Amino acid sequence: MIDRGLAAALAVMAATLAPGAAAAHPHVFAEAKVEIVGAPDGQLAAIRNIWRMDELFSSSVLVDFDANANGQLDDSELVEVGSVVRESIAEWNFYTFVQADGKTVEMSPPNEIRTLWENGQLLMFFEMPAGEAVDLARSKLTVSNFDETFFVAFIFESQADFLMIDMPDTCAKNLVVPDEDEAAKQWMDSVAGLGPDETIPDDGVNYSQALATRVEVSCAAAS
Repeated sequence: MIDRGLAAALAVMAATLAPGAAAAHPHVFAEAKVEIVGAPDGQLAAIRNIWRMDELFSSSVLVDFDANANGQLDDSELVEVGSVVRESIAEWNFYTFVQADGKTVEMSPPNEIRTLWENGQLLMFFEMPAGEAVDLARSKLTVSNFDETFFVAFIFESQADFLMIDMPDTCAKNLVVPDEDEAAKQWMDSVAGLGPDETIPDDGVNYSQALATRVEVSCAAAS
């Protein structure tokens, strides 16, 4: 039986879902790329994620899933990794968040998470179809990868890490890299503005979202 060490490591994230989670710091790092995919009818089709996991985390995966102890992850072992990861991160929305005009867009879960072992690092690839209609010409999209618990950090080097695939020619993107101090101020202002019947989310999602690097996509034709 293959040790489920990876699943256990991912489950540790749940322990950080508590007041004060904003003070947590990442334990896993992923170099990320996101593909925003359009459909022929001008709707949002899917979001694709490509993650290169850091060497320390990758080495722990190798230890836990190298069933035949040959020092590498064979195809069947990689399939097992993808299956375990898919199950483990489902409750965190696969760290994939999409908004249209400030409202959350429902995304369908990936059918599978494909994995690859390259130069001592684990790579993961998966696609999440749009779960509802989003008219790209009428909506301003915001797309990001982030972990509400701050256990995993997603690293985007530049705007080029967000790719537009089969999107309308009118689409333009803008990378937003929040300043931590300004993000904290905005979050505190939003908390101060809560009504008497509103509460701060226990998981701190508002703050983690405020800190997340994201891309804004607008496809409205110039007037």
